[in-house]
Amino acid sequence: MFVNHGTNLAKALAAWSSDLPDWVRLLASACDTTNQRTVAERLGKSNGYVSRLINRSYAGSYSEAETLVRAAFGQEGVVCPAFADTIPLASCVRSRRRRDPPTTAIRRLYARLCPSCPNNTDAQEG
Repeated sequence: MFVNHGTNLAKALAAWSSDLPDWVRLLASACDTTNQRTVAERLGKSNGYVSRLINRSYAGSYSEAETLVRAAFGQEGVVCPAFADTIPLASCVRSRRRRDPPTTAIRRLYARLCPSCPNNTDAQEG
């Protein structure tokens, strides 16, 4: 397989080797499609954050990074107890992280159920 060594995917492959997780591949590919700045903005993080993830030099939580990447660039869904149906992971993350007062019935339902939801990885990470 030909790999352009100037790409983010090539950097990820070099840093992660055979341990390259699919979410890092997704992140690197997104950077190669646009650029790191655009990807970082979509994640709500800095360029350095994205670079450190790709280069496997990030000192923080990789599970949080994985959640952010999958929510922003993946097509995954989770079963939401509030609706007993599958919703996009991005909606799950966005709904449980809202800090403004719940002003609609649906947002009040999220506010009540999200803290104890098994999909809520925020609670475990503090």
